[in-house]
Amino acid sequence: MSAKRTKAPADSTSTVSIRLMRKDYTVDEAIRDNKKLAEQAATTGRLFHEQTGGSHPGWLGFINAFVVGDPLKLQNQSCSAVLFLDVTTGKKSKRTFAFAFGAAHLSLQANAFERNFGLKVALNSVARANLKNVDVATLDATSFQKRVQASRKSDLGGFGIDVERDLFRLAGGVPTDTDFANSLAGRDALTLNARISPATIADKCRKALQLFEAQDYKKDYAFIDQITPVREVDITEALDDLIYNEVQLLLADQPSDLHLTIPEVIDPEQSHEIGFFGVGFRSGSKRAYGELTIEDYIHELKNGRPAELTSIQDIKASHEIRVVIDGQGQRPNRRKVYDCMVFETMHKGSTYVLFAGDWYCVDNNFYRSVEADFQKILSNKPLVAKTKALNERELIKELDADPDLLLLDQVKVSPASATGANIEPCDFLSRDKAFIHLKDGHGSDPISHLWNQGVVSAESFVRDATFRNEMRTKALKRQRETKKKGFENVLPDGRQKKPTTSEYRIVYGIMRHAYKSSKKLGLPFFSKVSLRSATQRLELMGYTVEVHLIEKQHA
Repeated sequence: MSAKRTKAPADSTSTVSIRLMRKDYTVDEAIRDNKKLAEQAATTGRLFHEQTGGSHPGWLGFINAFVVGDPLKLQNQSCSAVLFLDVTTGKKSKRTFAFAFGAAHLSLQANAFERNFGLKVALNSVARANLKNVDVATLDATSFQKRVQASRKSDLGGFGIDVERDLFRLAGGVPTDTDFANSLAGRDALTLNARISPATIADKCRKALQLFEAQDYKKDYAFIDQITPVREVDITEALDDLIYNEVQLLLADQPSDLHLTIPEVIDPEQSHEIGFFGVGFRSGSKRAYGELTIEDYIHELKNGRPAELTSIQDIKASHEIRVVIDGQGQRPNRRKVYDCMVFETMHKGSTYVLFAGDWYCVDNNFYRSVEADFQKILSNKPLVAKTKALNERELIKELDADPDLLLLDQVKVSPASATGANIEPCDFLSRDKAFIHLKDGHGSDPISHLWNQGVVSAESFVRDATFRNEMRTKALKRQRETKKKGFENVLPDGRQKKPTTSEYRIVYGIMRHAYKSSKKLGLPFFSKVSLRSATQRLELMGYTVEVHLIEKQHA
Protein backbone atom coordinates (compact mmCIF):
# COMPACT_ATOMS: atom_id res chain seq x y z
CA MET A 1 0.00 0.00 0.00
CA SER A 2 1.54 3.31 -1.05
CA ALA A 3 1.94 6.17 1.39
CA LYS A 4 -0.64 8.89 1.13
CA ARG A 5 0.87 11.99 -0.51
CA THR A 6 -0.24 15.46 0.43
CA LYS A 7 -1.61 17.31 -2.58
CA ALA A 8 0.72 20.02 -3.85
CA PRO A 9 -0.72 23.42 -2.93
CA ALA A 10 -1.79 25.87 -5.58
CA ASP A 11 -0.06 29.23 -5.82
CA SER A 12 -0.67 31.16 -2.62
CA THR A 13 0.96 34.23 -1.15
CA SER A 14 3.85 33.18 1.09
CA THR A 15 7.04 34.64 2.49
CA VAL A 16 10.14 32.61 1.73
CA SER A 17 13.86 33.09 2.33
CA ILE A 18 16.17 32.17 -0.55
CA ARG A 19 19.97 31.87 -0.67
CA LEU A 20 22.18 31.21 -3.69
CA MET A 21 24.94 28.69 -3.07
CA ARG A 22 28.42 29.41 -4.38
CA LYS A 23 29.53 27.26 -7.30
CA ASP A 24 32.56 25.92 -5.42
CA TYR A 25 30.52 24.48 -2.54
CA THR A 26 28.45 21.31 -2.21
CA VAL A 27 25.29 20.87 -0.20
CA ASP A 28 27.14 18.83 2.42
CA GLU A 29 29.72 21.60 2.81
CA ALA A 30 26.97 24.20 3.16
CA ILE A 31 25.63 22.65 6.37
CA ARG A 32 27.40 23.36 9.65
CA ASP A 33 29.00 20.28 11.22
CA ASN A 34 27.70 21.12 14.67
CA LYS A 35 24.05 20.97 13.61
CA LYS A 36 22.30 17.61 13.54
CA LEU A 37 19.88 17.97 10.68
CA ALA A 38 18.16 14.81 9.51
CA GLU A 39 17.83 14.28 5.77
CA GLN A 40 14.42 13.39 4.38
CA ALA A 41 13.81 11.79 0.99
CA ALA A 42 12.39 14.40 -1.40
CA THR A 43 10.81 14.35 -4.87
CA THR A 44 13.46 16.85 -5.98
CA GLY A 45 16.50 18.43 -4.35
CA ARG A 46 17.66 17.59 -0.85
CA LEU A 47 15.58 18.26 2.25
CA PHE A 48 16.85 18.50 5.83
CA HIS A 49 14.86 19.09 8.99
CA GLU A 50 15.20 19.29 12.75
CA GLN A 51 12.72 19.01 15.59
CA THR A 52 14.13 20.21 18.89
CA GLY A 53 13.07 18.62 22.13
CA GLY A 54 11.20 20.51 24.76
CA SER A 55 13.07 22.80 27.16
CA HIS A 56 11.94 25.02 29.97
CA PRO A 57 12.06 28.74 29.15
CA GLY A 58 14.56 30.72 31.19
CA TRP A 59 11.87 32.86 32.78
CA LEU A 60 9.79 29.89 34.06
CA GLY A 61 11.29 29.93 37.55
CA PHE A 62 10.47 33.60 37.97
CA ILE A 63 6.85 33.09 36.88
CA ASN A 64 6.37 30.02 39.08
CA ALA A 65 7.29 32.09 42.12
CA PHE A 66 3.86 33.75 41.68
CA VAL A 67 1.89 30.57 40.93
CA VAL A 68 -0.62 29.29 43.49
CA GLY A 69 -0.57 25.48 43.64
CA ASP A 70 1.43 23.23 41.33
CA PRO A 71 4.13 25.04 39.31
CA LEU A 72 3.58 25.56 35.61
CA LYS A 73 5.24 23.03 33.32
CA LEU A 74 5.87 25.07 30.20
CA GLN A 75 8.20 24.05 27.41
CA ASN A 76 9.66 25.63 24.31
CA GLN A 77 9.77 23.58 21.13
CA SER A 78 10.88 24.55 17.66
CA CYS A 79 11.36 23.02 14.27
CA SER A 80 13.26 24.01 11.17
CA ALA A 81 13.90 22.82 7.64
CA VAL A 82 16.09 23.69 4.69
CA LEU A 83 15.47 22.66 1.10
CA PHE A 84 18.26 22.66 -1.49
CA LEU A 85 17.07 22.83 -5.08
CA ASP A 86 19.15 22.48 -8.24
CA VAL A 87 17.69 24.81 -10.82
CA THR A 88 18.59 24.64 -14.51
CA THR A 89 19.70 28.08 -15.66
CA GLY A 90 20.91 27.29 -19.16
CA LYS A 91 21.47 24.41 -21.57
CA LYS A 92 24.30 22.89 -19.53
CA SER A 93 24.32 24.91 -16.34
CA LYS A 94 22.51 24.86 -13.04
CA ARG A 95 22.69 26.63 -9.70
CA THR A 96 21.73 25.45 -6.23
CA PHE A 97 19.33 27.52 -4.12
CA ALA A 98 18.58 27.01 -0.43
CA PHE A 99 15.20 27.72 1.16
CA ALA A 100 15.46 28.06 4.93
CA PHE A 101 12.46 27.78 7.24
CA GLY A 102 12.28 28.42 10.98
CA ALA A 103 15.76 28.68 12.48
CA ALA A 104 17.37 26.58 9.72
CA HIS A 105 19.53 29.50 8.57
CA LEU A 106 21.57 28.96 11.75
CA SER A 107 22.47 25.52 10.41
CA LEU A 108 23.95 26.93 7.21
CA GLN A 109 27.59 27.77 6.59
CA ALA A 110 27.46 31.46 5.63
CA ASN A 111 30.64 31.19 3.58
CA ALA A 112 28.93 28.70 1.23
CA PHE A 113 26.52 31.30 -0.15
CA GLU A 114 26.85 34.27 -2.46
CA ARG A 115 27.45 37.49 -0.55
CA ASN A 116 24.90 40.26 -1.18
CA PHE A 117 22.69 37.97 -3.26
CA GLY A 118 19.49 39.32 -1.71
CA LEU A 119 20.72 42.91 -1.68
CA LYS A 120 21.56 42.95 -5.38
CA VAL A 121 18.28 41.26 -6.34
CA ALA A 122 16.44 43.92 -4.32
CA LEU A 123 18.34 46.85 -5.82
CA ASN A 124 18.01 45.49 -9.37
CA SER A 125 14.26 45.09 -9.00
CA VAL A 126 13.19 47.98 -6.73
CA ALA A 127 13.26 51.45 -8.28
CA ARG A 128 14.81 54.14 -6.07
CA ALA A 129 11.36 55.71 -5.65
CA ASN A 130 9.87 52.43 -4.33
CA LEU A 131 12.10 51.75 -1.34
CA LYS A 132 10.46 51.03 2.01
CA ASN A 133 13.33 50.12 4.30
CA VAL A 134 17.13 50.17 4.36
CA ASP A 135 19.75 49.04 6.86
CA VAL A 136 23.05 50.91 6.72
CA ALA A 137 26.32 50.93 8.64
CA THR A 138 28.22 54.22 8.79
CA LEU A 139 31.97 53.76 8.69
CA ASP A 140 33.60 56.11 11.13
CA ALA A 141 35.87 55.79 14.12
CA THR A 142 33.04 53.74 15.54
CA SER A 143 30.71 51.94 13.14
CA PHE A 144 27.09 53.00 13.57
CA GLN A 145 24.31 50.75 12.34
CA LYS A 146 20.79 51.98 11.73
CA ARG A 147 17.52 50.89 10.15
CA VAL A 148 15.34 53.43 8.36
CA GLN A 149 11.77 52.46 7.54
CA ALA A 150 9.25 54.46 5.54
CA SER A 151 5.50 54.20 6.07
CA ARG A 152 5.04 54.08 2.29
CA LYS A 153 7.15 53.75 -0.85
CA SER A 154 9.81 56.47 -0.74
CA ASP A 155 12.72 57.76 -2.80
CA LEU A 156 16.32 56.94 -1.87
CA GLY A 157 16.98 60.62 -1.18
CA GLY A 158 14.49 60.60 1.68
CA PHE A 159 16.45 58.01 3.68
CA GLY A 160 19.36 60.35 4.48
CA ILE A 161 22.06 58.07 3.03
CA ASP A 162 25.64 59.31 2.83
CA VAL A 163 26.83 57.46 -0.26
CA GLU A 164 30.48 58.10 0.66
CA ARG A 165 30.39 56.51 4.10
CA ASP A 166 27.23 54.41 4.45
CA LEU A 167 27.28 50.72 3.63
CA PHE A 168 23.98 49.28 2.44
CA ARG A 169 23.44 46.14 4.49
CA LEU A 170 19.83 45.46 3.52
CA ALA A 171 17.25 47.03 1.24
CA GLY A 172 13.59 46.34 0.68
CA GLY A 173 10.60 47.68 -1.18
CA VAL A 174 8.12 47.03 -3.95
CA PRO A 175 9.63 45.59 -7.15
CA THR A 176 8.79 46.94 -10.57
CA ASP A 177 7.72 43.43 -11.59
CA THR A 178 4.93 42.61 -9.14
CA ASP A 179 4.46 39.21 -10.80
CA PHE A 180 7.84 38.31 -9.31
CA ALA A 181 6.93 39.49 -5.80
CA ASN A 182 4.53 41.74 -3.95
CA SER A 183 7.45 42.99 -1.87
CA LEU A 184 10.97 41.85 -1.16
CA ALA A 185 14.02 42.60 0.94
CA GLY A 186 17.52 41.27 0.89
CA ARG A 187 21.03 41.14 2.21
CA ASP A 188 22.77 37.79 1.68
CA ALA A 189 19.38 36.07 1.73
CA LEU A 190 16.45 37.24 -0.36
CA THR A 191 13.09 37.43 1.41
CA LEU A 192 10.16 37.28 -1.01
CA ASN A 193 6.52 37.90 -0.34
CA ALA A 194 4.94 36.44 -3.44
CA ARG A 195 2.49 33.98 -4.95
CA ILE A 196 4.53 30.80 -4.95
CA SER A 197 4.15 27.02 -5.10
CA PRO A 198 6.37 23.96 -5.68
CA ALA A 199 5.43 24.13 -9.35
CA THR A 200 6.59 27.75 -9.77
CA ILE A 201 9.53 27.86 -7.39
CA ALA A 202 12.13 27.09 -10.09
CA ASP A 203 10.93 30.04 -12.17
CA LYS A 204 11.27 32.31 -9.13
CA CYS A 205 14.83 31.10 -8.67
CA ARG A 206 15.73 31.71 -12.32
CA LYS A 207 14.28 35.22 -12.13
CA ALA A 208 16.18 35.92 -8.90
CA LEU A 209 19.44 34.73 -10.48
CA GLN A 210 18.80 36.94 -13.52
CA LEU A 211 18.29 39.94 -11.22
CA PHE A 212 21.39 39.07 -9.16
CA GLU A 213 23.56 39.08 -12.28
CA ALA A 214 21.98 42.25 -13.72
CA GLN A 215 23.73 45.62 -13.63
CA ASP A 216 20.61 47.81 -13.44
CA TYR A 217 21.40 48.76 -9.83
CA LYS A 218 24.39 50.80 -11.00
CA LYS A 219 22.05 53.51 -12.30
CA ASP A 220 20.90 54.54 -8.81
CA TYR A 221 22.88 52.41 -6.38
CA ALA A 222 26.40 52.15 -7.86
CA PHE A 223 27.86 53.32 -4.54
CA ILE A 224 27.23 49.90 -2.95
CA ASP A 225 30.27 48.59 -4.85
CA GLN A 226 32.60 51.23 -3.41
CA ILE A 227 33.14 49.48 -0.08
CA THR A 228 31.92 45.98 0.77
CA PRO A 229 32.44 44.07 4.04
CA VAL A 230 34.38 40.84 3.55
CA ARG A 231 32.36 37.94 4.90
CA GLU A 232 33.93 35.05 2.96
CA VAL A 233 35.86 33.04 5.55
CA ASP A 234 38.52 31.90 3.10
CA ILE A 235 39.36 35.50 2.16
CA THR A 236 39.39 36.82 5.74
CA GLU A 237 41.63 33.94 6.81
CA ALA A 238 44.09 34.77 4.02
CA LEU A 239 44.03 38.47 4.94
CA ASP A 240 44.47 37.71 8.64
CA ASP A 241 47.49 35.58 7.79
CA LEU A 242 48.97 38.70 6.19
CA ILE A 243 48.51 40.56 9.49
CA TYR A 244 50.31 37.78 11.39
CA ASN A 245 53.16 37.96 8.87
CA GLU A 246 53.39 41.74 9.36
CA VAL A 247 53.72 41.25 13.13
CA GLN A 248 56.48 38.71 12.52
CA LEU A 249 58.27 41.19 10.26
CA LEU A 250 58.16 43.84 12.98
CA LEU A 251 59.45 41.36 15.56
CA ALA A 252 62.36 40.70 13.18
CA ASP A 253 63.04 44.47 12.94
CA GLN A 254 61.77 44.58 9.36
CA PRO A 255 59.61 47.52 8.13
CA SER A 256 55.83 47.22 8.01
CA ASP A 257 52.94 49.61 7.44
CA LEU A 258 50.76 47.92 10.07
CA HIS A 259 49.55 50.59 12.48
CA LEU A 260 47.46 50.80 15.63
CA THR A 261 44.80 53.43 16.23
CA ILE A 262 42.02 53.86 18.77
CA PRO A 263 38.73 52.74 17.15
CA GLU A 264 36.51 54.60 19.59
CA VAL A 265 36.61 57.54 21.98
CA ILE A 266 38.14 56.89 25.38
CA ASP A 267 36.18 58.38 28.25
CA PRO A 268 38.05 61.62 29.08
CA GLU A 269 37.51 60.93 32.77
CA GLN A 270 39.45 57.68 32.46
CA SER A 271 43.21 57.41 32.59
CA HIS A 272 44.83 57.40 29.16
CA GLU A 273 47.76 55.26 30.31
CA ILE A 274 47.50 51.90 28.58
CA GLY A 275 49.36 48.58 28.62
CA PHE A 276 49.40 45.35 26.60
CA PHE A 277 48.08 41.97 27.77
CA GLY A 278 47.76 38.47 26.33
CA VAL A 279 49.74 35.53 24.98
CA GLY A 280 53.45 36.33 24.68
CA PHE A 281 53.50 39.41 26.94
CA ARG A 282 55.25 39.50 30.29
CA SER A 283 53.07 38.88 33.30
CA GLY A 284 53.23 40.96 36.46
CA SER A 285 53.37 44.74 36.72
CA LYS A 286 52.81 46.43 33.37
CA ARG A 287 54.52 49.40 31.81
CA ALA A 288 52.02 52.15 31.00
CA TYR A 289 52.12 54.08 27.71
CA GLY A 290 50.55 57.46 27.03
CA GLU A 291 49.63 56.61 23.45
CA LEU A 292 48.88 53.57 21.32
CA THR A 293 51.58 52.72 18.77
CA ILE A 294 52.64 49.60 16.91
CA GLU A 295 56.23 50.22 18.04
CA ASP A 296 55.32 49.97 21.74
CA TYR A 297 53.19 46.88 21.05
CA ILE A 298 56.13 45.15 19.35
CA HIS A 299 58.57 46.33 22.05
CA GLU A 300 56.43 44.75 24.76
CA LEU A 301 56.19 41.49 22.78
CA LYS A 302 59.96 41.37 22.29
CA ASN A 303 60.48 41.82 26.02
CA GLY A 304 58.02 39.05 26.72
CA ARG A 305 57.72 35.59 25.17
CA PRO A 306 57.09 36.19 21.45
CA ALA A 307 57.66 32.52 20.60
CA GLU A 308 54.32 31.76 22.29
CA LEU A 309 52.59 33.72 19.53
CA THR A 310 51.83 30.95 17.02
CA SER A 311 49.02 32.36 14.85
CA ILE A 312 46.72 35.29 14.23
CA GLN A 313 44.18 33.57 16.48
CA ASP A 314 46.42 34.23 19.49
CA ILE A 315 46.29 37.94 18.66
CA LYS A 316 42.56 38.02 17.98
CA ALA A 317 41.59 35.98 21.03
CA SER A 318 43.92 37.23 23.74
CA HIS A 319 45.78 40.44 22.91
CA GLU A 320 44.23 43.43 24.64
CA ILE A 321 45.05 46.98 25.60
CA ARG A 322 43.85 47.99 29.03
CA VAL A 323 43.97 51.15 31.06
CA VAL A 324 46.85 50.67 33.52
CA ILE A 325 46.80 52.06 37.05
CA ASP A 326 49.77 51.35 39.34
CA GLY A 327 51.02 48.68 36.94
CA GLN A 328 47.74 46.77 36.95
CA GLY A 329 45.37 46.46 34.00
CA GLN A 330 41.76 47.48 34.53
CA ARG A 331 39.57 44.80 32.93
CA PRO A 332 36.48 47.02 32.45
CA ASN A 333 38.64 49.44 30.44
CA ARG A 334 39.97 47.15 27.72
CA ARG A 335 39.91 46.77 23.94
CA LYS A 336 41.15 44.07 21.61
CA VAL A 337 44.44 44.91 19.89
CA TYR A 338 43.09 43.40 16.67
CA ASP A 339 40.25 45.95 16.71
CA CYS A 340 42.87 48.71 16.82
CA MET A 341 44.90 47.41 13.88
CA VAL A 342 44.85 49.40 10.64
CA PHE A 343 46.25 47.89 7.47
CA GLU A 344 45.79 48.37 3.74
CA THR A 345 46.87 45.78 1.18
CA MET A 346 46.37 44.45 -2.33
CA HIS A 347 45.25 40.82 -2.48
CA LYS A 348 44.57 39.05 -5.77
CA GLY A 349 44.07 42.36 -7.57
CA SER A 350 41.68 43.92 -5.03
CA THR A 351 42.28 46.53 -2.33
CA TYR A 352 41.47 45.47 1.24
CA VAL A 353 41.44 47.56 4.40
CA LEU A 354 41.42 46.31 8.00
CA PHE A 355 39.56 48.82 10.14
CA ALA A 356 37.99 48.56 13.62
CA GLY A 357 38.23 44.76 13.60
CA ASP A 358 36.68 44.15 10.17
CA TRP A 359 38.02 43.66 6.67
CA TYR A 360 36.59 45.68 3.78
CA CYS A 361 37.09 45.31 0.05
CA VAL A 362 37.45 48.75 -1.53
CA ASP A 363 36.75 49.32 -5.19
CA ASN A 364 40.06 50.24 -6.80
CA ASN A 365 38.61 53.27 -8.62
CA PHE A 366 37.03 54.54 -5.42
CA TYR A 367 40.30 54.03 -3.56
CA ARG A 368 42.22 56.02 -6.16
CA SER A 369 39.56 58.75 -6.15
CA VAL A 370 39.74 59.17 -2.37
CA GLU A 371 43.54 59.22 -2.47
CA ALA A 372 43.57 61.81 -5.29
CA ASP A 373 41.24 64.12 -3.33
CA PHE A 374 43.40 63.70 -0.23
CA GLN A 375 46.54 64.67 -2.15
CA LYS A 376 44.80 67.86 -3.40
CA ILE A 377 44.40 69.21 0.13
CA LEU A 378 47.62 67.80 1.61
CA SER A 379 50.01 70.67 2.29
CA ASN A 380 53.61 70.40 1.10
CA LYS A 381 54.60 72.92 3.77
CA PRO A 382 53.06 71.83 7.08
CA LEU A 383 52.90 74.12 10.10
CA VAL A 384 55.76 72.10 11.54
CA ALA A 385 57.58 69.46 9.49
CA LYS A 386 58.71 67.55 12.58
CA THR A 387 58.04 67.98 16.25
CA LYS A 388 59.57 66.70 19.46
CA ALA A 389 56.21 67.18 21.16
CA LEU A 390 54.95 63.92 22.61
CA ASN A 391 51.28 64.90 22.51
CA GLU A 392 48.81 67.56 21.42
CA ARG A 393 49.30 69.68 24.54
CA GLU A 394 53.05 69.91 23.96
CA LEU A 395 52.53 70.76 20.28
CA ILE A 396 50.15 73.59 21.22
CA LYS A 397 52.78 74.95 23.61
CA GLU A 398 55.39 74.77 20.84
CA LEU A 399 53.22 76.62 18.29
CA ASP A 400 52.14 79.26 20.79
CA ALA A 401 55.62 80.79 20.48
CA ASP A 402 54.79 81.82 16.90
CA PRO A 403 53.77 85.52 16.86
CA ASP A 404 51.57 84.91 13.80
CA LEU A 405 49.39 82.38 15.65
CA LEU A 406 46.84 83.30 18.33
CA LEU A 407 46.02 80.50 20.77
CA LEU A 408 42.27 79.91 21.08
CA ASP A 409 42.50 76.42 22.55
CA GLN A 410 39.86 75.95 25.28
CA VAL A 411 38.11 79.18 24.28
CA LYS A 412 34.39 78.32 24.21
CA VAL A 413 31.80 80.14 22.10
CA SER A 414 28.07 79.44 21.81
CA PRO A 415 25.89 80.11 18.74
CA ALA A 416 22.69 82.08 19.26
CA SER A 417 20.60 78.99 18.52
CA ALA A 418 22.50 76.77 20.94
CA THR A 419 23.23 78.63 24.16
CA GLY A 420 25.68 76.64 26.25
CA ALA A 421 26.91 74.57 23.29
CA ASN A 422 30.47 75.71 24.07
CA ILE A 423 32.03 75.21 20.64
CA GLU A 424 35.80 75.61 20.40
CA PRO A 425 36.38 77.80 17.28
CA CYS A 426 39.87 76.38 16.69
CA ASP A 427 43.15 75.68 18.44
CA PHE A 428 44.92 78.59 16.72
CA LEU A 429 43.86 81.56 14.60
CA SER A 430 46.54 82.64 12.14
CA ARG A 431 47.27 86.15 10.98
CA ASP A 432 46.58 85.04 7.38
CA LYS A 433 43.02 83.93 8.27
CA ALA A 434 43.39 80.23 8.96
CA PHE A 435 41.37 78.34 11.57
CA ILE A 436 43.83 75.68 12.74
CA HIS A 437 42.56 72.46 14.36
CA LEU A 438 45.13 70.08 15.86
CA LYS A 439 45.03 66.38 16.75
CA ASP A 440 47.48 63.81 18.03
CA GLY A 441 46.90 61.07 15.46
CA HIS A 442 48.05 58.41 17.92
CA GLY A 443 46.25 59.86 20.93
CA SER A 444 43.10 58.82 22.71
CA ASP A 445 40.53 60.11 20.19
CA PRO A 446 39.91 58.93 16.63
CA ILE A 447 41.27 61.24 13.92
CA SER A 448 37.91 61.59 12.18
CA HIS A 449 36.46 63.47 15.16
CA LEU A 450 38.71 66.37 14.20
CA TRP A 451 36.98 66.79 10.82
CA ASN A 452 33.60 67.32 12.47
CA GLN A 453 35.02 69.88 14.90
CA GLY A 454 36.24 71.93 11.98
CA VAL A 455 32.90 71.71 10.14
CA VAL A 456 30.82 72.70 13.18
CA SER A 457 33.04 75.70 13.93
CA ALA A 458 33.10 76.84 10.28
CA GLU A 459 29.31 76.57 9.91
CA SER A 460 28.76 78.57 13.09
CA PHE A 461 31.21 81.24 11.95
CA VAL A 462 29.50 81.82 8.61
CA ARG A 463 25.88 81.52 9.74
CA ASP A 464 25.73 83.00 13.23
CA ALA A 465 26.51 86.66 14.00
CA THR A 466 26.34 85.98 17.75
CA PHE A 467 29.04 83.30 17.38
CA ARG A 468 31.24 85.61 15.31
CA ASN A 469 30.93 88.55 17.70
CA GLU A 470 31.60 86.44 20.79
CA MET A 471 34.54 84.78 19.06
CA ARG A 472 36.01 88.18 18.15
CA THR A 473 35.55 89.48 21.71
CA LYS A 474 37.32 86.45 23.23
CA ALA A 475 40.04 86.46 20.58
CA LEU A 476 40.89 90.11 21.29
CA LYS A 477 40.95 89.37 25.00
CA ARG A 478 43.37 86.50 24.38
CA GLN A 479 45.45 88.83 22.16
CA ARG A 480 45.80 91.32 25.02
CA GLU A 481 46.73 88.55 27.46
CA THR A 482 49.45 87.17 25.18
CA LYS A 483 50.66 90.64 24.07
CA LYS A 484 50.30 89.68 20.42
CA LYS A 485 49.14 92.18 17.79
CA GLY A 486 47.16 92.48 14.58
CA PHE A 487 44.47 89.84 15.01
CA GLU A 488 41.70 92.47 15.22
CA ASN A 489 41.97 92.62 11.41
CA VAL A 490 41.43 88.87 10.98
CA LEU A 491 37.87 88.57 12.29
CA PRO A 492 34.78 90.58 11.16
CA ASP A 493 33.90 93.46 13.48
CA GLY A 494 30.16 93.05 13.09
CA ARG A 495 29.60 95.83 10.53
CA GLN A 496 29.31 93.35 7.67
CA LYS A 497 26.47 90.83 7.51
CA LYS A 498 28.57 87.75 6.77
CA PRO A 499 32.28 87.03 6.41
CA THR A 500 33.75 86.31 2.99
CA THR A 501 34.55 82.63 3.53
CA SER A 502 36.84 82.45 0.49
CA GLU A 503 39.30 84.57 2.49
CA TYR A 504 39.57 81.86 5.19
CA ARG A 505 41.28 78.47 5.37
CA ILE A 506 40.34 75.50 7.52
CA VAL A 507 43.61 73.80 8.46
CA TYR A 508 43.75 70.34 10.02
CA GLY A 509 47.09 69.57 11.65
CA ILE A 510 47.62 65.92 12.60
CA MET A 511 50.62 64.51 14.42
CA ARG A 512 51.57 61.09 13.03
CA HIS A 513 54.42 58.60 13.17
CA ALA A 514 55.84 57.84 9.73
CA TYR A 515 55.06 54.42 8.27
CA LYS A 516 58.07 52.15 8.65
CA SER A 517 57.88 50.61 5.19
CA SER A 518 57.28 53.69 3.06
CA LYS A 519 58.95 56.15 5.49
CA LYS A 520 56.07 58.51 4.69
CA LEU A 521 53.35 60.15 6.77
CA GLY A 522 49.78 59.15 6.05
CA LEU A 523 46.27 58.63 7.36
CA PRO A 524 44.12 55.49 7.52
CA PHE A 525 41.92 55.09 4.45
CA PHE A 526 38.60 55.49 6.26
CA SER A 527 39.86 58.67 7.92
CA LYS A 528 40.42 59.98 4.39
CA VAL A 529 36.89 58.95 3.39
CA SER A 530 35.32 60.89 6.27
CA LEU A 531 37.72 63.79 5.59
CA ARG A 532 36.50 63.95 1.98
CA SER A 533 32.92 64.28 3.18
CA ALA A 534 33.90 67.09 5.60
CA THR A 535 35.97 68.82 2.91
CA GLN A 536 33.06 68.84 0.49
CA ARG A 537 30.84 70.54 3.09
CA LEU A 538 33.48 73.14 3.89
CA GLU A 539 34.21 73.91 0.24
CA LEU A 540 30.49 74.34 -0.46
CA MET A 541 30.56 77.08 2.17
CA GLY A 542 33.45 78.72 0.32
CA TYR A 543 36.37 77.76 2.57
CA THR A 544 39.74 76.41 1.45
CA VAL A 545 40.74 73.21 3.24
CA GLU A 546 44.27 72.04 4.02
CA VAL A 547 45.67 68.99 5.82
CA HIS A 548 49.07 69.34 7.50
CA LEU A 549 50.76 66.10 8.54
CA ILE A 550 53.31 66.69 11.30
CA GLU A 551 55.88 63.97 11.87
CA LYS A 552 55.88 62.84 15.45
CA GLN A 553 59.00 61.31 16.96
CA HIS A 554 58.86 58.30 19.22
CA ALA A 555 59.22 58.79 22.94
